[in-house]
Amino acid sequence: MSIAAEIAVEVAETVPLLLDGLVITVAICGLATLFALVASVLILLARRSGRRWLSWAAIGYVSLMRGLPIVILIFLMYFGIPALLDLGRVSAFWIGVLALGMNGAAFLSEVLRGAIARLPAGQTEAAWALGLGRVRTWRLILVPQLLPVALPALAGEVGFLIKASPVLSLITVVDLTRRSQQVTMQTFDPLVPLLAAALLYFLLIGAIALFARWLEQRLAKRIAGR
Repeated sequence: MSIAAEIAVEVAETVPLLLDGLVITVAICGLATLFALVASVLILLARRSGRRWLSWAAIGYVSLMRGLPIVILIFLMYFGIPALLDLGRVSAFWIGVLALGMNGAAFLSEVLRGAIARLPAGQTEAAWALGLGRVRTWRLILVPQLLPVALPALAGEVGFLIKASPVLSLITVVDLTRRSQQVTMQTFDPLVPLLAAALLYFLLIGAIALFARWLEQRLAKRIAGR
């Protein structure tokens, strides 16, 4: 058996040892994505509210999150703020969800803002002229058109959150990366566990991309069938 084949067999045997870490990664990134989606809509509404102070606050938040390295944000939220406020020990899991969600919300809000800019002008005013309120205008007019336009970029941002999540291993979260490090310490083999983790990350991000493509095609057919 060649060396490559031996490594492939060892990687396949190591993958089951990392699945509990994969579950943690999926849970954190899934919750962070939900948080980011909700927060990004609120940020977008703030920027389009017409109130200058609210718009500038949203712009400042987006600029801060986009310019701040995610690892610095995580350290500030896990070590700095709890020490400043004397909060004691905080949950690394939920700090990870919150930090990734806050960072993702800034980028997703820009994705949504760009998608809205591509929609035909005057739709909001026309909806209001027909008596639709702000919430119904978003639910019935804007969101159904935003999803097909923004979906590829949204999937890319979810993939970015997954690729950023390994930094959570620095604050003791036993995610996929941390679990691969534990297996490395048990087996004294630094290569195979990392290759197994890389394979799982690749499959996870690939699955999200395929799902986004399928959903995009389905939404396009649904809109075309109207």
